[in-house]
Amino acid sequence: MIATILTTSAKRRLILVGAVVAAVYAATSGAMLIKPSPHFHFVDMAWNLMHGRMDTDTPRRWPNQPEKPGEPKGLQRAVNRHLLAPDGKNVGWNDWASYRVLTLKGGQVVRGVFPWKDQTGPRAKEFHTLEGPWMIIDVDKELKTGCKPDRPTERCDEVVYQVSFPPLPAVVIMPFVAIFGYDINDVLVTLLFAVASAVLFAAWLERAARSGLIATSTGDRLWLVALMSFGTVAWYCSIRGQVWFTALVMGLTLHLLYLWWGEGARRPFLAGVAFGLGVATRTPLLFAGVFLPMEALFPNGRPAWRGEPGQLRKALGQIAWFAVPAAAIGLGLAWFNWARWGNPTEFGHLYLLEGTRGPTRDHGLFNTIFLNNNLAAALTNMPRLLAQAPYVLVTRHGLGLLASTPALLALLGSPKVAAPDPADAQAVQAAQRRAGLQRSMLITLAAVAIPGLVYQNDGWQQFAYRFSMDFLPPLLGVLALRLQQLSRGWKIAIALSIVVQLFGAITFGRMEQFYYD
Repeated sequence: MIATILTTSAKRRLILVGAVVAAVYAATSGAMLIKPSPHFHFVDMAWNLMHGRMDTDTPRRWPNQPEKPGEPKGLQRAVNRHLLAPDGKNVGWNDWASYRVLTLKGGQVVRGVFPWKDQTGPRAKEFHTLEGPWMIIDVDKELKTGCKPDRPTERCDEVVYQVSFPPLPAVVIMPFVAIFGYDINDVLVTLLFAVASAVLFAAWLERAARSGLIATSTGDRLWLVALMSFGTVAWYCSIRGQVWFTALVMGLTLHLLYLWWGEGARRPFLAGVAFGLGVATRTPLLFAGVFLPMEALFPNGRPAWRGEPGQLRKALGQIAWFAVPAAAIGLGLAWFNWARWGNPTEFGHLYLLEGTRGPTRDHGLFNTIFLNNNLAAALTNMPRLLAQAPYVLVTRHGLGLLASTPALLALLGSPKVAAPDPADAQAVQAAQRRAGLQRSMLITLAAVAIPGLVYQNDGWQQFAYRFSMDFLPPLLGVLALRLQQLSRGWKIAIALSIVVQLFGAITFGRMEQFYYD
């Protein structure tokens, strides 16, 4: 795929990029790399799917519970890692979704949650079903008893637990789970995908330079790869495993693959596969689906319907080839969601804390009421500088991109591209293609980033805005297309970004004195 279009020297650079990124990530991961992370949701999902279950009993367990014959290898060790803090305190289950199955005295079985069960008053009895309608249920008076023969007086009230994340990462690690059980090292798996992302971005830059889309030197392209790998949130997200960060890192790799095949609509079927798998990893990538249609309908930056005869038909054919695998994967995901939640669009985040999480309960998953906080987390949150130790404090809502990756300020300037000589047809075509690709990437960037700004979570418990991983490929693609050549000032800005992200990679999750709520 990559090897067939790159020169020998370019291939060597890709090997060098992979080796350097792997070494630096491994070094900064440190002790985290030699053991599984505490958050093993994908491992749990993989094990249960392999054994014919979509739900899980894992959250019913407690610390240091005696192992039972026939239990998965490493299950109790994983439970202990998740539940027990270094001081031995039980910190509880984090980000497991659940709902209740109630059998009423008349025999009716309903599935859902009591969103206000933690409150007093009439709303505490308001039961919202998975299917949508809600009803008033008094569990003390209206539930049937005796559903379990050995417990004839017990109410028919069961809790069902689920992993509330898209399933692809669990599918990817199934072979390893089959071998290692719950002892699989998810940190190492995450790091390998992160290295693949660095190589893919470097390969795209090489291809773009070869096709005349960018004019950067070899050294400048390596600076841009360093920016992505070490000057963005990719660094601290890639070295720790853990369910949230693993999904972000895998999603980054698949997004880059999607853009690689989707640019110019050159491989629409493969682009559709990468896109569909990306959505099966990170649902925000659904909005990136606009990229290939833009590339197909505006080849060389011009509308297909104003081009040569047959150009529009070709574009529609490319979109169709893209849609086939994307739709197939989408239908699979819809069935997966329906089987688990009775809703084809629900992955389960609505049912975290059994539906009692305040912001979601009161405002839904998406609402403009979240915009102010999310804008601050995404863009403007700054560190606090102190005159005494620890000298620097970072909010757990995370630094904004302006503070964590100041090199992105280059996006605010005018494009640094000289106008082509009108007599040079190849240069004119490259300029048109560059403008069209930049437009496709800008639209994709906005399509992915904007919905996240009204999402109920700003990324809480992060060094910097981790959700930027979802739109990092088009963001850095636009940056590369606009800058063309890196001045000394921009290299200094990249170096500063790397210093900031190094601080996050070293301290986040390890040196709590630098963070505040």
